[in-house]
Amino acid sequence: MKKFGFLIGIGLIFLAFFTFYSGGNSETYISQTQVTIDERLQFLRTSDSSPFQRNNIEFQTPKFFAIKPEYRVNAKLERINTRERLTIQNSDGTSVSYQKYAYAKFKLKGADLKLLILKPIGFGALEQYFLGFADDTSGESTYGAGRYLDVEIGKSNKVVLDFNLAYNPYCAYGDGFTCPFPPKENVLAIQIKPREKDFIH
Repeated sequence: MKKFGFLIGIGLIFLAFFTFYSGGNSETYISQTQVTIDERLQFLRTSDSSPFQRNNIEFQTPKFFAIKPEYRVNAKLERINTRERLTIQNSDGTSVSYQKYAYAKFKLKGADLKLLILKPIGFGALEQYFLGFADDTSGESTYGAGRYLDVEIGKSNKVVLDFNLAYNPYCAYGDGFTCPFPPKENVLAIQIKPREKDFIH
């Protein structure tokens, strides 16, 4: 009986996990996403590594679009095996080289889209990736140079892209930072309104 109860408990946990990550429980998703946003705001407000603290700028709370669960999408990951390098421009006029790592292909608002995921060169086995993108809101309601999106990549051919967690590079908040621009492959002909708006000083 104890074993049976244990299995039921595991099943309920799995069901809750599946429901949350499949977008079935939008209220839970929105509250969890808001927690993540609040944590970043706390970092920007108080951390010594924050662009506000580093530039001795009075903190101003960034503005955000409403959280929309439909902007959390499951994408197909197509890894690039040629180890091709790509040089992209930084905000300060310098350039930086990345390895083309994979394409994330997905559907959003009825459109077939893809984003190029880059891997920094010279970091050894450290699993860090760069995903910068721009869209039809860039330069209007969102930061003109685009926004960033953190991705977690495992061994499967799937990856989650949560545009509700897209954020501005440090250059949006002040001078003195070096921020890579999104590659031209990642300029999307679509409006992606979730998360952070342009920062008005």
